[in-house]
Amino acid sequence: MMADKTINSKRIKWTELVVFYLISVLVSAPFRLQLIRLDEIIPLPYGLSVFYRVLRGIGPAIGFFAVYYILKSSVERKFTFWGVNKLYSVLAVAIIPLFLGIAGLNNQEGLNQHYYGFITGIFMILYALGEEYGWRGYLQQALEPLKFPYRILLIALLWYVWHLSFLLPGFSMQSQLIFFAFLVLGSWGLLKITESSFSILFAAAVHIAFNILTDSHITGNRKIIVLILAATVWTILMISLSKNKVKTIENQLSI
Repeated sequence: MMADKTINSKRIKWTELVVFYLISVLVSAPFRLQLIRLDEIIPLPYGLSVFYRVLRGIGPAIGFFAVYYILKSSVERKFTFWGVNKLYSVLAVAIIPLFLGIAGLNNQEGLNQHYYGFITGIFMILYALGEEYGWRGYLQQALEPLKFPYRILLIALLWYVWHLSFLLPGFSMQSQLIFFAFLVLGSWGLLKITESSFSILFAAAVHIAFNILTDSHITGNRKIIVLILAATVWTILMISLSKNKVKTIENQLSI
């Protein structure tokens, strides 16, 4: 009985996890640290250079595909792209470019703010998917043998280090601590969301809320309105998913 109360780390494939994490960090690092600036090397018209930012988040997705398709990981894949309800996952993520398009975003290229808001929303979806395929698609499940609090803290710590924000200028110790606290909250919230929706796409949608909070192109009032509207839609969808799950269980018990 005592052994059951300790952290069960024996089943965690640490070597595989290290490979995943190194790929995640090393692939994203040149773009996160702005060592490679494709927007300056190959600028795109109509504000489309914003899509180069997707490369900052691509590392975890590359790590995901490496461990599952090259290393043939035995870590159970509980989550799929669409999850248990394809329509809900699409709605959850579609509201981001829609709301940002309506709100509009400031830009230095003189582009229509509503157009720029819409394409930025699309970029945010792709960026968040790059991260979520790794953090929720693999890491969250690879660390499942750990007790819940330890798993959340370790995911948040690995997520924090991956961002490499401590290597960038202009970040105080206070801002780093606040950022880490947000990642702990995000690790907990996104774990709960994936366990209900079983959807990487749904998790990516909610992940974008954190990106919107830190996006300097979105002014205060617009940022708050977009986040409130998005959170309202996500809450409605999650409540509906929970109700459907309860009904499914009741139907199975009645058979």
